[in-house]
Amino acid sequence: MEVYKKFLAEANKKYSDADVETILKWTKQTFGESFAFMTAFGYSGIAILHHALKIMPDMKVYFVDTGFHFPETLEFCKYITDKWNLNLEVIKPDITKGQLIKKIGENPYDVNADLCCHYLKVEPLLRVLHNHSAWLSGIRRDQSITRGGVEVIDIDGRGCIKICPMAKWTKGQTWDYIKKNNLPYSPLHDKGYPSIGCAPCTKPVQAGGDERDGRWPDMQKLECGIHLFDDDKED
Repeated sequence: MEVYKKFLAEANKKYSDADVETILKWTKQTFGESFAFMTAFGYSGIAILHHALKIMPDMKVYFVDTGFHFPETLEFCKYITDKWNLNLEVIKPDITKGQLIKKIGENPYDVNADLCCHYLKVEPLLRVLHNHSAWLSGIRRDQSITRGGVEVIDIDGRGCIKICPMAKWTKGQTWDYIKKNNLPYSPLHDKGYPSIGCAPCTKPVQAGGDERDGRWPDMQKLECGIHLFDDDKED
C-alpha cells in the first residue's frame, strides 16, 4: 500500500495542474475499465461527465436513488441517460422507508441526518465500491471548507482511490464550460439550488451564499458521507 500511495502522490504532483482531458487519459491508461463515476447529476457532475464520455463513452455511471430525491432530479436523470446513452446503473438502499422510520423515527432526516445518509447513500455506495479500483469525481475545492484540501489524484479517508480532475476549477469556470458547450443541466439550478441532494435536506441559497449552504441548512453538517476526506488534508 505504501508503494501505491507513493505512486499516486507522484502522479498527483505530475498532473495537479494538468487539464481535465489529460488527467482522464491518465486515469484510463492506469485503471483501464476498472473505475466508475457516481453522480446525482448536479452541474459539476454534468461537466466532468461530458469530459469523461469523450474519452470513455462506456464508463460505468452510478446514481443512488434514495427515495427522497426531487422529482426534477429523477426526471433529469432519465433525460440525460437517454440523451447521452449512459452506461447507468441505479442503485437503491437495502432499507425501505418504513424500516428507516422504524429504526430512526418519523422524518428520519430530521431526527438523525447522519444515520439517514448512511442508510440511504453510503450503504449503497459501499455495496459497489469494491467492484472498482478507482472512482471519478466532479467535486471542487471551492464548493465547501470540507473539500478545500481535495487532491486531483488521491486516496481518500476510506482508502479509496479518487480522481478529481476538476478539483481546482471554480464555480464560474464550470458554468462557463456548460454554457460554452450548451450542456443540459438540472432545472433546480435555475431555482436557487446550487447543490442538490435529497428534497427534505436541500433548500435554495440566497444570492452570494456558499454553494453548499442549502444542504442541511439547520445542521452542523456539510457532507452526506459519500465523500470521505482525510482530516490531515482539509483546510
